[in-house]
Amino acid sequence: MRWLPALMLAAATACLAEPADAQSGPSPAPSATPSPAPAATARPGSVTFAAEAHVTFISQNTNGYGTLGLPEAPNFVNGTSPAAPLTPYDTFSGAPMTPGNAAESALYVTPTYHGTTFDVNATLGIGYVTGSTTNATYWGEPLLDPLSPHHGSQVLGYGVAFPTHPGQDDGSAFVASILSGSIATKDRSLRLRGGWFDLAQTDSFVFAQPALQSAIPSLAVVPAESLGSGPPTADWWPLATAVYPLHGIDLLATHRRATLELTDATLPSLPGSSARLTQGSFVIDHGEGTRFSLEVSHVSTGGAPVATTILFAQGTPQVTTQGLLPFGTIDGQQSTIYGLRGAFHVFGLADAVVEYGHSVYDAQGVAMPGTGKPGNYYHAGLTKTIGRATGSFDVYRNEPYYATAILPYGAPENVWSVAWSWPGQWLKSNYQLINNYPVNVDRQGYRIRYQLDGGPFELHASYANFGQIDPITFTNGQQTGFVDGFFLPQPDNAATLGRQNQYAFWATWHAGFADVTFDWTMDAIRRDADLGHPLDYVDYVTPEYTMYASRNLTPYALVTLGYAQYFMQGEFANIVQNVNFGQREVFAGAELRESPRTSTLVTVRRSSFAGYATSLLGVPPPNFTGTLLILEQRIKL
Repeated sequence: MRWLPALMLAAATACLAEPADAQSGPSPAPSATPSPAPAATARPGSVTFAAEAHVTFISQNTNGYGTLGLPEAPNFVNGTSPAAPLTPYDTFSGAPMTPGNAAESALYVTPTYHGTTFDVNATLGIGYVTGSTTNATYWGEPLLDPLSPHHGSQVLGYGVAFPTHPGQDDGSAFVASILSGSIATKDRSLRLRGGWFDLAQTDSFVFAQPALQSAIPSLAVVPAESLGSGPPTADWWPLATAVYPLHGIDLLATHRRATLELTDATLPSLPGSSARLTQGSFVIDHGEGTRFSLEVSHVSTGGAPVATTILFAQGTPQVTTQGLLPFGTIDGQQSTIYGLRGAFHVFGLADAVVEYGHSVYDAQGVAMPGTGKPGNYYHAGLTKTIGRATGSFDVYRNEPYYATAILPYGAPENVWSVAWSWPGQWLKSNYQLINNYPVNVDRQGYRIRYQLDGGPFELHASYANFGQIDPITFTNGQQTGFVDGFFLPQPDNAATLGRQNQYAFWATWHAGFADVTFDWTMDAIRRDADLGHPLDYVDYVTPEYTMYASRNLTPYALVTLGYAQYFMQGEFANIVQNVNFGQREVFAGAELRESPRTSTLVTVRRSSFAGYATSLLGVPPPNFTGTLLILEQRIKL
């Protein structure tokens, strides 16, 4: 009976739907925070309504020793160790793979008042979750914002868990809330929003909304650093946005080519703590690739100190199964970032982009007060297109003191964050204020990219070479704001510089029988160690690829069949191999459109994991298998 409320919601929305219209075109499905399209032809003084809903069922089963997450799981769950288990996690998305059944559903209703000089609207949401809280939180559509543990909501009662059988992490929750509202002039030159919203404009090297932690239901597995456009999807089944919305107020003003956006909003934070963003951005867009922008972003935190694996926080490094990891707490952070960006044409020969960022940072509860320094970000690139081919060359420098605020999500995240996992962020489930791809913090170097678009065969390829700017030593690492993304600290008298190489290749063949895609990425990370310090040595690779075929059986049915593989191999904080683990996965799925207002997704994935997680003798290999089924129904009114 626990599925009854979800089924009732689906039935209610289906009954409210208008009859199918054979002449109607495809209608987009809701995103994480739906934004209603303005009805330009509505009569002044009238009120119109729009509604959309979805119901998602998730069923997952796992088997094998690796489902226990040992030996790190007990201390990780209790918050007494920074070493996250290597298993049981999906290596492609980072989402936990735990047995259980879950259903989550949401209904969004948007009434809009159409005035003579302005329009006013509000979005009301109803959300319901039942069953496995882990599976609902990480494998369904992004939960209704007031219900989401990622934002800090306690309604669902979610907590880090490693269940071995269905039913061990079950829970239920229901929320009804006004999600957002806005008032805008008829020409939308002035708009004020409140509640949950996405920014209208931002430069990602100054501020990027927190990345989505859940695995969005889709028809294919895609590497995190893919050069493609995402998994295959029908035009009437858009995927949810890959970021979490902000919560606060936002003012947008446009005059001719200029746009000003002013924002004051809260960010995800742990219970008892807080994080607030105050931001302004000014853009002049001439169109056709010529755009200039200025942005200032300030973030402050307060409340209870938060746990972190950053060396400059107050704490004591711990010897773990994954090496010597820092572990402490920090609070009272103040971060301000200034950014300038210009995109323009160079004498009609090529397109250029120049970006410069400058940040200042300070915090309370740090190991060495008063040692912080400003940090800078530099990026310059050239792009040239000839026919179907486009080539680009970019240089980057992201200094170790740039944009280094420590911001955890709203719950202790049960996500893959083992010390050598890639891509990862500072060994823990923090989000960074900026987009750290392709260049991470404390890295400088270059990236070359080639694209061949259009035609029966398309190809994208890139190569990047980044090196550490400053070594992370026990002295450097304790200076306020100093961060290195993946290397652990070294003794001052044995410092070495590490290097990272990124490789990526994506190709699609539009054959008569199907679209066939091959998607491959690999990161190679290396740091030599001084004699007598073997724990400083790092040398490992993380190759991953996926290949799949997708085909439109009819204009209303898209199917996909594919295979994916992810492996990690090498040495981390050791001179002998202690990283050797991989995932193989087969998947199949379909998106079906039953009417202009209803559509369905079904996908099945079967994964097999093998290798070893630690260098401890006598610990069995964390091998396990897992099967995932997702069924989702969308309704648009």
